[in-house]
Amino acid sequence: MNIPSVLVMKQDSLMNSALADVLKKSECELKVITSEGNDMKSLIEEASELKPDVVLLGESTLLARKDVLGYLLMSNPELQVIVVSEDTNWIHIFTKKDKLMTRQTDLVDVLCVGCDS
Repeated sequence: MNIPSVLVMKQDSLMNSALADVLKKSECELKVITSEGNDMKSLIEEASELKPDVVLLGESTLLARKDVLGYLLMSNPELQVIVVSEDTNWIHIFTKKDKLMTRQTDLVDVLCVGCDS
C-alpha cells in the first residue's frame, strides 16, 4: 500500500506544529515533506519534483491565494491542495477537475452536482 505524502511549507510553523500533533494522535501513516520554498515558483517546482499527494497550507500564507493555487493545480493536475484556516474550523480543499463537453447538457450536469432532482 502506498503511503500518502504531504508537502508542508517550512515557514508555516503553526501548520507544521498542528500537523505534527494530528499525526501523533492518528493511526494514519503519512509521509510529511517539509518544503524549503517560500514563493510560488519554489512551491510549484517542489510539487512537480517531489510529487506529493497533498500540499497543506495555512490560510494566512501568501501561497494560499487562489491565483497561486490555480497555477499550482494547473502545473500538477493530480495534486490536491488543502488550505486550513487558522482562526475558523474551515478546511478548504482544491483539486483540478476537467470535463470534456460532448453534449450541451454537460455544463448543466457539472453545475448541478449535488442538486436534488
